[in-house]
Amino acid sequence: MGERRYHQFCGVAKALDLVGERWTLLLVRDLLLGGRRFSDLLGAMPGLTPNLLSQRLKQLQADSLVAQHRLPPPQATTVYELTELGRELEPVVLALGRFGARWLTSPAAEDRIDPRWAMVSLKRRYLGSRRSWCVGLHVGELAFTVGIGGERAEVSDGAPRAPDLSLRGELPAYGALLIGGASARALVEQGRLLREGPARALADFARAFGLTP
Repeated sequence: MGERRYHQFCGVAKALDLVGERWTLLLVRDLLLGGRRFSDLLGAMPGLTPNLLSQRLKQLQADSLVAQHRLPPPQATTVYELTELGRELEPVVLALGRFGARWLTSPAAEDRIDPRWAMVSLKRRYLGSRRSWCVGLHVGELAFTVGIGGERAEVSDGAPRAPDLSLRGELPAYGALLIGGASARALVEQGRLLREGPARALADFARAFGLTP
């Protein structure tokens, strides 16, 4: 069990025994898009010390929520990944994001902004799409794969090999699209987002997440 025990015969209390410690659910959030190295997780969370991160990861592994995995060459590095059990926390994290988003106005000067968190937010905003598309989103130097079509969106780290649609731009352009209500087509016409692929794919992508086509 985790460091905190509530000693209550209640599912909520037992869940908090496992993931109620500070940083734990944020680590789960950062693993929703795929495996990450220790240094990646540490760099994404100012204020989290190496010792505390190590403690949290060891506890998540002990509870069978996270596993270590060695990537083959040329990466040849160890990453932490959610287990099948750990992935059951995804709707919990997305529900918390949906609840907290109503208090998001503009970031404070000390607030960290990470494109990966915006990609996680896409998962909770998904409304569905009648067509299936594989979309590559390039945010500065980062790349993500978004699959739409069906009941849920699939979002993961890394660029797709053969996307139907690719968008390239800097974080402010994506912020205008995801938060500012800017039209996806207008951002392309202004050159803030570079599109490769059919216009209908862009329109479907925007509608799938409740954005302005």
